[in-house]
Amino acid sequence: MNWFYLVLCFIGGIGLSFQASVNSELGRKIGTIEVSCLAYTVGAIILFIMACFFGKGNMLEALNFPKWKLFVGIFGALFIYIIILSVPKIGIASAIIAGIVGQMFLSMIIDHYGLFGNIQTPINVSRILGLALMFLSTYLFYTK
Repeated sequence: MNWFYLVLCFIGGIGLSFQASVNSELGRKIGTIEVSCLAYTVGAIILFIMACFFGKGNMLEALNFPKWKLFVGIFGALFIYIIILSVPKIGIASAIIAGIVGQMFLSMIIDHYGLFGNIQTPINVSRILGLALMFLSTYLFYTK
């Protein structure tokens, strides 16, 4: 197992929780959709600059990609909006863990079938148990 990438994802998760907190506060001041747009715009600008200076790929290859797949970015934008909308109602921990459980649920299915060119990792008892425990943790985080 490559621990470096697990730690990197853990750090990314810390960043998402920080972002959820700040965006929620800002959303109460300027509006939920407005802060979602702002967050995505700032992120897009930063990624554009990074691609210009550090990118090693070829953006023109996107023209050869099935056009419907280019619209999946909408899910990231919707996730930001949903988190901003939810955090003031259920708290950061509940919102983040519910989002992670949703990601894990679909990720297991994608892995199981090897969809979208991903490696095939069959669903097994330990993965089902792990997901069940995550559902339980969502319940425990949410109940007061």
